[in-house]
Order: sequence, then structure tokens, then C-alpha cells
Amino acid sequence: MYILGIETTGPVGSVALYDPQTGQLSMKRTEEPMGHLRRLAEMAQELLTENGISPRELRAVAASVGPGSYTGIRIGVSTARAMAQALSIPAVAVGALDQFRLCCDGTRPVAVIFNARRGQVYGAVFDANGEDILKPGPYMLTEVLDRIREESVRPLFYGDGIDAGRELLTGFDLADKEERYPTAALTVRMAAEKLEAGETVSYQELLPRYMRETEAEQKLRDGTLARLREAKMAKFRSR
Repeated sequence: MYILGIETTGPVGSVALYDPQTGQLSMKRTEEPMGHLRRLAEMAQELLTENGISPRELRAVAASVGPGSYTGIRIGVSTARAMAQALSIPAVAVGALDQFRLCCDGTRPVAVIFNARRGQVYGAVFDANGEDILKPGPYMLTEVLDRIREESVRPLFYGDGIDAGRELLTGFDLADKEERYPTAALTVRMAAEKLEAGETVSYQELLPRYMRETEAEQKLRDGTLARLREAKMAKFRSR
């Protein structure tokens, strides 16, 4: 039985098909930024067709649930929910940062940073065995670096936060560009471990994990939306 995995938290989306028993893994990714906004279901169908797999042979559908791009997360999670519901199979929620524990090979720590703008990141630092040095969460990049210095570790950095914070990362070890971004290959491999441990959810329970309020939620909480609405109404009434 196969697992289908979806990763859309970054600018480039991907879908992977994995057989945990044989280790066979196939993946497709979008060629253009944000292409997963329109090609996600198509890529999933292409993977099944090219591998001669019926949707009924899927044991579970996994999604990288965040943090990352709000829009990407919503699309990936919604697509996975629809597939799990249609096929009556369980879903597996995979943390976008947590899946990088698989990059820990027992020899060196791993740091993951996703760009959250204005010097902020969604970050985590794992030791060589994948245990938390800094648990996944929202941080200033400087906080992540301070923790690394406090622990006197030298991790290999992954994530698109490398691109935004390169000046602060001078002297640190960075993963090759082809390997540093989240992919469905990581998602589906992590999902296999969670599935084996019985960590599945129903399609209704598969939900995004943003780690921060969305911009709309922030504006609603601080009253910005109400002020903008009132300004628009005042402008309309003055015509």
C-alpha cells in the first residue's frame, strides 16, 4: 500500500508517492514558483498513472501542514482533505519543520529556518539524532543563532530563510540549494513513520498549523479591518 504526500509550504510545491515496504519513491514538483496553486491535483494524478497505481491502493494521504506560506498551506491541506474524504482513508499531518529531522544522520545537528519576513523565521534546531535543541516555532533569526552559539553546535542549515538571512549566516554551513527546501519526499517519509506509529487523523482533523496569526487575523484583532471598512464607507458616502 502506498502513501501520497503533499508539500506546499514553500514557493515550489511537490507531490510524492511512497511504498514504505519497498522504499520506492516517486516525486513531481512544480517548475515555476507557486505553480502548485493550480497543478497540485494534476501532479498527483500523473504520479499515480505513471506508476500504474490505482487511487484505491493508497493507504493514506499526508500533507505538510505548516508553518510556511499561508496560501500554500491552505491549498495543500484542502487537497489532502478532499482526497482522504473521497477515498475514505486516513490523513497524516506532517510539520513542515519537523520533517527535517529526517536530515539528521547521527553525525551533525540540523537547523531549519523558513523566512517569515522582517528578520523573523519559523525555525528549529535538532541534534544529530533529531531531538530538539530549539523546538519548532516562530523566532527572530537572531534568537535561533544565539541558541546555536549557546549550545556550541555547528548545524547544517536548511530552508528558504537562508536566502533572506544570508548576511547573518556568514560562517555557518548551508545545505546545497537543491536540498535545502521542503519537498514531498520528506513529507511522505515522515508520514510513513507516523502511520506506523498510528498517528493518523480523519480528513476533518487535518488542519493547517500557521504558528502565527494570518495578516487578516492580525488586522481583525487590532481593529485595522474595522478602521479600513469605516474609511471606505466614509469615502463612499461622500460621493
